[in-house]
Amino acid sequence: MDEIILPNFLCLGAPKSATTSLFEILKQHPEIGLSSFKETHFFDTDINWNKGKKWYSDSYFSNLTTKKRIGEFTPSYLSKEICAQRIKDTLEDKVKFVVILRNPIDRAFSHYLHTSRDEYEKLSFIESLSKETERLESFVKEKDDLSYARFCYKDSSMYSSHLKNYFNVFNKEQFCIILFNDFVKNRSSTINKILRFLDLSTEFKMNIDLKINPASEARSVNLKKIMTKKSIIRTLLKYLIPSLSLRQKIKNKIHERNNRAAVKPILTTEERLFCYNNYFKNDIINLEELLNIDLKDWKE
Repeated sequence: MDEIILPNFLCLGAPKSATTSLFEILKQHPEIGLSSFKETHFFDTDINWNKGKKWYSDSYFSNLTTKKRIGEFTPSYLSKEICAQRIKDTLEDKVKFVVILRNPIDRAFSHYLHTSRDEYEKLSFIESLSKETERLESFVKEKDDLSYARFCYKDSSMYSSHLKNYFNVFNKEQFCIILFNDFVKNRSSTINKILRFLDLSTEFKMNIDLKINPASEARSVNLKKIMTKKSIIRTLLKYLIPSLSLRQKIKNKIHERNNRAAVKPILTTEERLFCYNNYFKNDIINLEELLNIDLKDWKE
């Protein structure tokens, strides 16, 4: 029987918080083996979860037997309540977690801009936040995971409630919490902190100045939609290219070629203050207490 190889560390998110850059940096470390592509969505998508852990192993980790640390990065795991128990049931108690937390307003707005550039979002940012609960409830009823992921701007930034869910299942000591600004401004020390947390050497030279997925827009929105929506073309490609890993690599390359740099809009001072007071203030205060950290920069 083939050996089942599973990860012993996960990056849980948060989305739009430089997790792709971290993935590409850690992939260079000789003691680390990462999934064949980022975002497997094994624990948060029923259709993948129901395929079982052997499928999970064979699809993403089959060639990593010699690595000390095996990891995968799916940022949406942080906000999906079901994931914590599924992870424990599959990977047991010794798994470690890396979490990057970005200012929740900035994260939510970046998420919103992504959905808007793909022409799925027609509301303003403030309007979209007011409609979010209603939208997400309908997506849950429809079991529309993709739409849920596109529009969960506010929910994905509610870090304290999501971390409490994980802390109810795992010990806090199993988590390495990184602040986004530290990753951006103090890259070297932050990477070394992660490596030490994973019990790995900090002596290997890696290119840590990678910046993946900067603000961008699709050259062809229609092409992007073809790559993400169910269609005859996608069905045919699955038949012609049975390898999930190869299909994802091709898909990622097409997205990369189809993207171009975009000028990133910014929120006004009034909009930021409104978002803070109406949506994020309480969760930030709760997060400070939960992690025993000072988040005064997020309150300005």
